Amino acid sequence: AMLIWVCGCDWNDENHDEHDVDHVPPAGQGALVVDNLTDSDADVFVDGVNKGRVGDDSVRVFDLAPGVYRVVLNEDDGDRDYRADIDVLEGRLSVLEVRTVSGDFDDYSVSLHFD
Repeated sequence: AMLIWVCGCDWNDENHDEHDVDHVPPAGQGALVVDNLTDSDADVFVDGVNKGRVGDDSVRVFDLAPGVYRVVLNEDDGDRDYRADIDVLEGRLSVLEVRTVSGDFDDYSVSLHFD
């Protein structure tokens, strides 16, 4: 245990660093990036359309026309969810970092930033 403390390792998902995403959206588009830093899969819905699943501790990128989209994340075989209106900007990445909240079985902790 002392070795883990000395090297600064932290296996707690909430302190997990984001994944590096090296993606350039196609001309005239932006991209929604779902960075799932949890230990469960999540289904991704954009404006009510299921766009697929993002696996645990992985990233999915969805190229979209610029605009505002209703994004919903539903935990696979679970109760956690998230929903918000997200801006997708031309030539930029709209990155959702998805984490779990300790002791909260109904919601994800999601932060948004633009790259």
